[in-house]
Amino acid sequence: MSGVPRHATGGTMTESFDDRIEQAWADFQLVLADHVAAMVDDDLLALELGEESSVEGFVPCVQFLAWGGDQVRCEVPSNAYLDPRHRLSSEDEARLVELGWHRPTRAPEDEPDAGSPAFFVDKAANWADQLAAMAITVFRETWSVPHPSFLRTEAVGTLEALEFEPDLPDEESFALDLGAAVVPRDDEHLYELVGLTLSRLFDEPPGDDGHSDFMLALGRVVGFVGPHLDGGEVQVRVPLVREVSDRTRASELIADLNRRWPHLKFTLATDRVEAWAAVLANPYVPQHLIDMLEQLFSFAQTVDDEFAARFGGRLEGFPEPDPVPMEVDHGEFTTPPPAPAPKPLRQMELFTDPGEQTLFDEPS
Repeated sequence: MSGVPRHATGGTMTESFDDRIEQAWADFQLVLADHVAAMVDDDLLALELGEESSVEGFVPCVQFLAWGGDQVRCEVPSNAYLDPRHRLSSEDEARLVELGWHRPTRAPEDEPDAGSPAFFVDKAANWADQLAAMAITVFRETWSVPHPSFLRTEAVGTLEALEFEPDLPDEESFALDLGAAVVPRDDEHLYELVGLTLSRLFDEPPGDDGHSDFMLALGRVVGFVGPHLDGGEVQVRVPLVREVSDRTRASELIADLNRRWPHLKFTLATDRVEAWAAVLANPYVPQHLIDMLEQLFSFAQTVDDEFAARFGGRLEGFPEPDPVPMEVDHGEFTTPPPAPAPKPLRQMELFTDPGEQTLFDEPS
């Protein structure tokens, strides 16, 4: 099993999953707006999906460049730059224009002008709230990013990259008897026990603030682990499919899944298909959670776009990963050259001086 446990902002058992997601995005948007408002000339800030670009193009990203004293240019890559997995449909492009972006004014190989080969908008820095809202809307609506912790940020200039990773506890705290039954003292103790358990399965131990669900990457989908002492369970919820078009057919498929995976529970709520699982929280046995997550991970390996298509819906997850990294030139958005073995680079790694040419055109 691979992946790094992450956190979804939220807290109580009565608080809905959707409410927690909405709060996480709202918090992220506020921080982003503060950063954009603080930018000075030549500062460059990029938000991008936390996966490597491929030789075919960029991953979803939104970039901000401060210029002209009080101006900020915000750009979204056009299809000339995007990986085929993330290409914009005509409806997506119309939505960008509706939100406030201008269409690209030229092709990447054309002479520079006052516009851009990407979707772009120029606003005064005091419009930072609007720019942040536009950026978040694109990630959520256009590219279906489920939670802000799946984005990474990079900055050039006076800004530091946005940080959303929690501090890690001391190594001594990771001693845990997986087979021992533990009666948690309180919610905080249960949360710590679950965090230590997850650290045995994933690349890095999770943080521990006692107020969040853990968010785990399980193949193409995302799992949310919620320790709830008052409810007596540690629950795991995995959104699978959204926009289900045929509820009758979906009900038949869910019944079949429940027969084939008896230790998991599959449900249909409105137009969404989800998988659920739970273990006792009092007493709590770490190995029980590990066994259950291994079941979920085995199931998650069967979930792909074809799985979602059987329900007449869309996968509630990420596109098929491409392990081949993308070569990124030092300059504006540029069509990637055909390289036999491109060096692994991210879209912002080659900036050395914010005064030099950037991925953005210099606004004139």
